[in-house]
Amino acid sequence: MTTDAYEYLVRVFEPAGESVDHPSGLWRHRGDDFEYLSMVDWSWHPRGEVPLPHPDLRVAISAEQAHTLLEDRQRFVRYWAEHLSPENGDLVEDRLVYRQLRSPERLVEEGFGRDNAWVSTRTIRDFQVGGPHDVPDLHPIDATTAEQLIQETRGVSGATNLLDEFTQLKGSTS
Repeated sequence: MTTDAYEYLVRVFEPAGESVDHPSGLWRHRGDDFEYLSMVDWSWHPRGEVPLPHPDLRVAISAEQAHTLLEDRQRFVRYWAEHLSPENGDLVEDRLVYRQLRSPERLVEEGFGRDNAWVSTRTIRDFQVGGPHDVPDLHPIDATTAEQLIQETRGVSGATNLLDEFTQLKGSTS
């Protein structure tokens, strides 16, 4: 459970389909000094004002498990697809892909937009809060299916590659 004197834990909310292998947060600490892994910039940050996960949602993991999670960012992302159809009252026929990253400092929800880029959205939150009647055709999918749908509908490859996005983000801010 320790490496470099760190102990690791993940945030797991099982009713939302999360598990130790697919958590919504990764934390590490030495004593009372907690840090969280940001899903926004994929780096460790001191806890600061960010609240720790509720004790019932914290699961201690080994350093090896933490390393496995760090090697595969997709384990932290949840994807959904929405099928729009004139038969259901939509203006156009389309399939949209959404993703959600629950970073301790903020929730990131995005849809892959018509400009072939990820853009902020509230569709997932509206679905989770309001229920299926608000967005009846929103269905959970895996990263592979998300990539395939984006390729089929937008002709873009690599849209779900989080490593490339982070590299581009870091390059643009340097």
